[in-house]
This record gives sequence, C-alpha cells and structure tokens, in this order.
Amino acid sequence: MGRYESYGRRRQKQRTRDALKTAAAELLAEGHVPTVAEVAERAEVSRATAYRYFPNQDALVAEVLLDQAVGDGLRSVYAAAREGASAEERLAAVVRADHDLVTQNEGAFRTAIRAMIARDEDEGAPGTRRPGNRLRYLAEAVRPVAGRLGAERTERLVAALAMCVGLESVLVTKDIVGLSTEEAVRVKQWAARALLAAALAEAEEDAARRGRGER
Repeated sequence: MGRYESYGRRRQKQRTRDALKTAAAELLAEGHVPTVAEVAERAEVSRATAYRYFPNQDALVAEVLLDQAVGDGLRSVYAAAREGASAEERLAAVVRADHDLVTQNEGAFRTAIRAMIARDEDEGAPGTRRPGNRLRYLAEAVRPVAGRLGAERTERLVAALAMCVGLESVLVTKDIVGLSTEEAVRVKQWAARALLAAALAEAEEDAARRGRGER
C-alpha cells in the first residue's frame, strides 16, 4: 500500500515522538511546563521536527499527561494482544481491553484529543499524526496470521482494525449509536472478526489463483 508508511519508518517516527515525550516528562517532573522548543532542546531534536509532531505546547503536555494517566492500562492492552493462540482470540481480548482503558479514562482521552487536533494559527502549518499505540498492539494481535496475509495485506488489515478501537470507536458506539458497554464491545469484536475473516479469505483466494497460474 504505497500511501502507507512502512512499519520500519513508523518505528523511527515513534522513537522520535517517544524521545520528545520523555524529555517533556522530565521537565514536567522538574516542576516546569515546557515549551515545544525547550523539549526539542532537551531531546536533542530540531525544533522543526518537534513542531511536526506537536504543533503547540498544549498538544505536547496533553499527550504526556495522558500517557502518565493510562500507562498501566496501556500495558494491559499490549498484554491482551498476546493472549491466545489465534488472531481472533487476540483481537477479541484487545478490543475489550482497549474499550475498558478508554472508558475508564474517557475525560483524559477527550481532553488530549482536543489538544492533539489543534492547529497553529498559521493556516499553512501541516497537521500532525496522532500516537500510533493502537497500530502496534493490533499488529501484535494479528501476528499469528501475518505470514499467511503478507506484509501489505497485514498492514491494510491493521489500518482497518484501527477503526474498531480507541476513543473514536467509543464515540461512535456510545455517543452516536447509544450502545451499552457490553453491546459496544460485542459489536466491535464482531467487526474485528469480520475484517480478519475478509483479509484471510482474500489471501486464500489470491493463493488459489496463483496455484492455477492466474494473474
């Protein structure tokens, strides 16, 4: 999928983001609310690069504080991504753990999202990508079938599954559809299974076509 970055590139970007957040957390622990420029200096990252990740101080501080608030819960989601032998079992566990994490910290997530989508007053400033934790734990959850799917199809599946988790999925199932917690979890688990099944069926069809010598 040409329009998506490679996982390797994503990992490099995540390391840069993590370095910036670590520097910000250190400065906050020292009793100082840092600017983006100050964080860039502490992390030894250029200011231009730092502003690509965090357009303003509010976005940076909100994300660091969110990480501190949900750290234990996030570790539980990553653990869920390794539960069970099958990708279906892992996805079911991840969807539930992620839903619990978000609903238990919904205020913090909503505040952070508002800050993350804020833009500089300069209308020409580029938007920033938000954290990719869900991409990493979803990729771990589908690891048992990654070999059957291949790299490109796995990446596409993870991108689709990203819509089944996170605050956005809670906003849809709770605020828009009006589902209870258990109903929301069941619907999102069903959607995740359907996406997984579709990806596997597509991979099997392609394999059969190649076996018949078709293009």
